[in-house]
Amino acid sequence: MFLRLLLRSALGRRSRTLTALLGITIASAVATTMLNLYVDIESKLTTEFNKFGANILLAAKPGETFSVETLERLRTVLPASDSAIPVAYAMAKTSDGKSVVIAGLDIEKMRKLNPWWSITPDNNSTTIALIGERAAAIFPAASLSRNLSFKGHDLTLPPSPTLHTGGPEDSRIYLALPEFQKWTGLSPSNVEIFASGSNSDIAVLIVQLRQQLPEREVHPVRQIVETETRVLGKTRSILLAATLMIAIMVALCVLVTLSASVLEQRRDFALMKALGCSQRAVNAIFFSESLALAVAGSIVGFVLGCGLAAWIGRANFHAAVMPRLAVFPPVLVGCLLLTILSAVIPISRLQKLDPAVMLRGD
Repeated sequence: MFLRLLLRSALGRRSRTLTALLGITIASAVATTMLNLYVDIESKLTTEFNKFGANILLAAKPGETFSVETLERLRTVLPASDSAIPVAYAMAKTSDGKSVVIAGLDIEKMRKLNPWWSITPDNNSTTIALIGERAAAIFPAASLSRNLSFKGHDLTLPPSPTLHTGGPEDSRIYLALPEFQKWTGLSPSNVEIFASGSNSDIAVLIVQLRQQLPEREVHPVRQIVETETRVLGKTRSILLAATLMIAIMVALCVLVTLSASVLEQRRDFALMKALGCSQRAVNAIFFSESLALAVAGSIVGFVLGCGLAAWIGRANFHAAVMPRLAVFPPVLVGCLLLTILSAVIPISRLQKLDPAVMLRGD
């Protein structure tokens, strides 16, 4: 009998029922989308920021370099998914006496670590040298060969691709580390580390590196780490603020719909009370109908929200945001609370309903 009353009440006011159901579904869909993105946004943004290269710099103290033993010890500290590229620097002279910075490193590893580098021509073959765009301009225009000297040792650069980044890399010449060491005799003084994971994972790794290598200076690349932190914090704040604003608007919509529903059914409720139905039973019918709408709207909205989150992830990060069932319980609880709060005022009107006055028509 109770279920029949609920069904007749819902079907008898289809427009009101559909309006309330639509509002709850929208709230559920938006909340599901935002929560899925909120949970997945850190990994997606971390993946995007990983394309900007190293995020930790390990530097030797002045006058010191990294020995083979130190580099081996470093590799035991780093996770297998992380990369460490030793870098050696020297200040060389061109044939006409101009100074240029030479960096010795594993060029192929550095290219993979910085996929945004623009290299012309880029034939994807193993290269011995890369010449920055501004560094290439300092060589004599009439000279067919690019000659360098370092402490009396000469080197002629082979034909090499040109590097353009728009940053300080354009003023350097990158040379394969074995060739660099054979020419200069210098060992690496820095190690650029690409650490995967969130900012908290990187902070933990920095602490471990400082403990294991106290004789070295460990610094985060703040342009990347701090930018990632700011972007992540602002993105999460926007997601939560948008969810809260939409939830408030939907709550107002549901409140108006339920209040209008009480006004439409007040004669029915008055008749039920006149026939002996208790106030608690009347409240239970109205309350159960509202909660049934909340459950139905939550389920439909969850499905729609998962699809919308997957589309947003594909459009912005080129990787779908996978549906997370763990999001559904908070969405369901949120919709139930939203409906309960919206039903408080209509239920209070039901309690003030006088059957004799209502049925008399006063």
